[in-house]
Amino acid sequence: MPVSRATGDIYFSTVDGLSESQYVFIDGNRLPTRWQDNDDRQPFTIGEIGFGSGLTACLTLETWRQQRPANRQLHYLAVEQSPLSPQDMRRALAPWPSLNPVLARLLEHWPDPLPGCHRRYFPDWGVTVDFWWGDANEILSDLASHGRQWVDAWYLDGFSPSTGPGPWSTEVYAGMAALSKPLATLATFSVARDVREGLSEAGFTTEKRPGFAGKRDTLTGTLCGSVPSPASLTPWDLNPAPKHYHRALVVGAGLAGAHTAYALASRGIEVTVLEADVCAGGGSGNLQGVTYTRLSHRHNPLSDFSVAAFSYATDHYRRLYRSGALRDNLDIGWGGYIQLHDTDETLEHLASVLGLAPDFARVLSADEISDIIGMQPRCGGIHYLRGGWLDPRAVCRSLLAHPLITLREQCGPVQLRQLSNDAWQASNTRGEVLCESPLAVLATAQAALTEPGLEWLPLTVIRGQTTHLPTSKMLSQLPITLCDQGYLPPARQGIHCTGASFGPGDAQTDERGAEHGHNIGMLQQALPHLDLTLGDTKWQGHVALRCNSNDYLPIAGLVPTLDIFNERYDRIRHDRKQIIDAPAPVRPGLAVLTSLGSRGLSAAPLAAELLVDQLLGTLPPAPRYLQRAIAPARFAERALKRGTPL
Repeated sequence: MPVSRATGDIYFSTVDGLSESQYVFIDGNRLPTRWQDNDDRQPFTIGEIGFGSGLTACLTLETWRQQRPANRQLHYLAVEQSPLSPQDMRRALAPWPSLNPVLARLLEHWPDPLPGCHRRYFPDWGVTVDFWWGDANEILSDLASHGRQWVDAWYLDGFSPSTGPGPWSTEVYAGMAALSKPLATLATFSVARDVREGLSEAGFTTEKRPGFAGKRDTLTGTLCGSVPSPASLTPWDLNPAPKHYHRALVVGAGLAGAHTAYALASRGIEVTVLEADVCAGGGSGNLQGVTYTRLSHRHNPLSDFSVAAFSYATDHYRRLYRSGALRDNLDIGWGGYIQLHDTDETLEHLASVLGLAPDFARVLSADEISDIIGMQPRCGGIHYLRGGWLDPRAVCRSLLAHPLITLREQCGPVQLRQLSNDAWQASNTRGEVLCESPLAVLATAQAALTEPGLEWLPLTVIRGQTTHLPTSKMLSQLPITLCDQGYLPPARQGIHCTGASFGPGDAQTDERGAEHGHNIGMLQQALPHLDLTLGDTKWQGHVALRCNSNDYLPIAGLVPTLDIFNERYDRIRHDRKQIIDAPAPVRPGLAVLTSLGSRGLSAAPLAAELLVDQLLGTLPPAPRYLQRAIAPARFAERALKRGTPL
């Protein structure tokens, strides 16, 4: 029986935890009956405050699998401050082998204990699970700041209120009410007076029902009305009028466009992708790339987004691989990667804390790295255990093979025009209409600047040249990618795609011997004993242009109408902390995803997910501060704060 060392409380009934969960939570919310009546356009959403051992979640998902209405979707919002390890979950749920199929699938995609949201998809079940690790009050307040109602039913399932406040607070109840659809229900084992009164104040009508296994009562409730909370942030990052689209247009078939199209198609939307040249022909055309992150001992939007995106991307590619869309050692290679890192304050801090996430990363000495890769590096570093290397071209092709996606290549430069009905019309340079759609997403890297109304985005073109290094006896033994100033992946068909050079402001695509020398120099610095003599053969590689914003974060979101934005939020110039509760002025149905820089494989999946959820008004896959950190309007808001509007 699992018991919390922190509170001394048990995780579920000592009589029969499975039957208790069925009675208190599933029956208490009348779920199977309500599932049959649910509108198939919107997922049925369950929020669990206190995920604990996962018993109630596994039972819910197994019940859904057995009784799922045709074509219906379930979204499960799991909130937990202290997530258990997979080993402890297996031990806790061992008495109920009927849950093993669901438990095994959850643990295949189990998130590391990193704060924030970890979205996981189970498409064959019609299920999306958002694991939110952190304080329940903070998480619910963050979600409630979007001002939308998503949740149909709540499980209030923390440890007993008598052991500590936990999720039993008026702030949590208010957050639940703010996120609830009309007539949303709740169920909990606690009938404590403070709980009933707090829920009532938040707008829930509660009712006692007979308890389970000798307990006198349990509690159910229905939302009858809640008091709207005032805006906690100026909503310049929010979509003022989200809606469900049946059709969409994406311009660009690189990593940004392919992931955006895939995220839209996965929600049942027909997508046309227009590509000026060929799929993955630009910055996404390298032979190999790496899922990459960079840990820091300080929190900031750049490092936090990097970690969140890496976590989502590595699971995303694992799903593609297991679906058969990516081929082992040709399209994808596993084992994570090693980042060389000189001893400093950051490395010392990470060495002290990474033991809390043993499946995420570990600090290694130079000798330990040598034991793994068979070559002595210049120093120690960090072994990130998730992800690995990928062929970006294969990734784009696999995503665009979705049955709801139509890809049109060789279109030449695409021009967009807004029609009188707010739809977007795409034409080529000859004036031929290629597509019309109520929604258009620009995923064209620095070419997004040619769209009228986007020329103010602070994008910089960056030239990058990789070197195609023939493998050798020593290099052929490399099992995982090694990163230092550059990167060296294992061989793909006898070639290591290594590099890359970094040329901000250089838009030329000629191949240069000096940059091959730079790439080889980076390898020799990382591996001082590596012999890279090539003889008389010339180095060969690939040149691509990437782009970055001036803060090195992606740009993903609806395109703001700049003049109205400046007028509507002008008071920010005089008071940076002032909250102006006015809807963001946006160009209807026009969004952008760009500025992926050299980390497109890692950043694109989460950036596209955030963008599409914003367009549709569905639950976000990340805290709101990360949504604001990548919103196009952030540059306009910063300019106002500086007193120099764009």
